[in-house]
Amino acid sequence: MSELALYPVGLFFVLSSAHFSRSRIDSRPAARFTCYGTALLGTALLVLAPPTVRAVQGTGVPVLAVLVIVLGDGLRDGAAAAMRLLVPALRAADAAGSAGTAAADNGDGTGTAADAAEPLRREVRGGLALLAGVLGLRVALITAAAPGLAGQDLSVGPELSARLALAGYTAVGMLHTAVCLTALLRELARRARAAGPGRLGTGLRLLAGGLVAGLLWNAWSVDDVLRAAVTGSQDGPEDLLCAALGGLCAALIAAGLGSTLWPAATGAVRGWLRAHRRYRALTPLWRDLHTVLPEIALDPARRLPLPPRDPRFALYRRIIEIHDARLILRQHLDPRAAQWLDRATRRFPPPADHTAATAEAASLAAALELAAAGTLPGPAAPAAPAADALGSLESPDTLDGEADHLAHLARVYATCPAVAEVRTRARAERTRAATATR
Repeated sequence: MSELALYPVGLFFVLSSAHFSRSRIDSRPAARFTCYGTALLGTALLVLAPPTVRAVQGTGVPVLAVLVIVLGDGLRDGAAAAMRLLVPALRAADAAGSAGTAAADNGDGTGTAADAAEPLRREVRGGLALLAGVLGLRVALITAAAPGLAGQDLSVGPELSARLALAGYTAVGMLHTAVCLTALLRELARRARAAGPGRLGTGLRLLAGGLVAGLLWNAWSVDDVLRAAVTGSQDGPEDLLCAALGGLCAALIAAGLGSTLWPAATGAVRGWLRAHRRYRALTPLWRDLHTVLPEIALDPARRLPLPPRDPRFALYRRIIEIHDARLILRQHLDPRAAQWLDRATRRFPPPADHTAATAEAASLAAALELAAAGTLPGPAAPAAPAADALGSLESPDTLDGEADHLAHLARVYATCPAVAEVRTRARAERTRAATATR
């Protein structure tokens, strides 16, 4: 299983490159070089994983396995070069932003983008020339060494020139990677100091920690250089320690990226849970309203026990349905409900902050009993002050405020003893009226 450890690390970097390719980072060159670096590094790890090398070796063509190892090393060199080019890309983005601000202040925006991009183009040309030199030198050294495979290790003959060529091949790649990662590390450290404490600074420090792990990972190649110079052999694919350092590097980079991405994600999760909790809080009131007035359902196919796929939209729909029911129930308001509530609150006085909600909930309960019987209140019934309590409370302007208001109403409707007594009285009156008409 330890030989498979490089695969998840490599896949992490490949998937990260897909994320950066779709990124909306203002500095497009920075996003592009980040995408190149992570994609090349992830592909290199997948190519250099021991099972990959062993599978190629199983084809019976030894030189093909050597070429796969050389290809993986070249991909890693390309990844290091792309990471080093992040430094001028980030600086060019800063320069373009500063130049654009100055041009806006002066009323002259001509030439600022081109002026800021020219140093980046020079750096890119220099970085590509350095990468081409490194790749050319490594190809020349590996050709001179003419290694074969002993098991999964690269090995050469006992000649000193072959051993030094193999050691030089590894040393050139190691030094190039160290230079590239160090340049990016210094830039990230400078930005982390400038950012100070906070989410951005923490993210930059974690990314810098990932680069330190990468430098340690790269430094492990010293062992291969010494082994090649002394014994004429070195590890071909990446070993377990490399997988562990690569995993640490990936974890720190993921944590660094997550320091800016997780707050938005956790905020979305909290919003989802909050909407779902409010949605469920409205359920008792909505159920009683829907039982008597099924026409309020905007989605008749919806089944109550199923959790909503989008609770915020479902909450919005439920609020609309409750408001529709309140409008329909206005014609069923029982003028006697105020008198019943007055007597009930003497027995069960509600808290001071529940008075208005208790009046509305009692009106709802009494109106529901009339609506369930399909009758309207008598025209000669005297009007009562609290008879039009439905919707009399001032509704908040926001969806969250309205949801909290209705959730409070639903709690009072379901738990207040005074409301329960009004409901019982209205039900008894409905039963008496139905008996009298028979």
